[in-house]
Amino acid sequence: MQIPVVRRVSRQEFEIVMLDLNDVLFTFVESNVIKYQTKNEVFSQISTLEEQERFLSTMGFKKLERGYLVQMDKVKWYDDETHQVFFEPYPSKNAPSAPVSRVHRKDVPEELVVKRRARGYARGFYSPFER
Repeated sequence: MQIPVVRRVSRQEFEIVMLDLNDVLFTFVESNVIKYQTKNEVFSQISTLEEQERFLSTMGFKKLERGYLVQMDKVKWYDDETHQVFFEPYPSKNAPSAPVSRVHRKDVPEELVVKRRARGYARGFYSPFER
């Protein structure tokens, strides 16, 4: 079995690699981070959002707001007024959502953007004011 781990190149630089657990001699904790000792090297568990972002970006996740990595192929709806992405086409008021910062709005596919008039407030669909 392989797991994603961090190989530190320097204090600021790192790479995400897949570590075969058969190569691990032992694990230990240092500064609240799990480490994996192999015969020649020490690897770290993914422990920061930057590390997680680098790993998950290969699987379709994008950073849309500080602290939020969103699996983009799961996004079904983007509210252009509240700047939230939703994971169902006509979200209810309790539907899971994630915020989108101004900088990352360009990363939301245009076909998911729902304009205020198209939302259908009068027809009883989603209203961000009921949240």
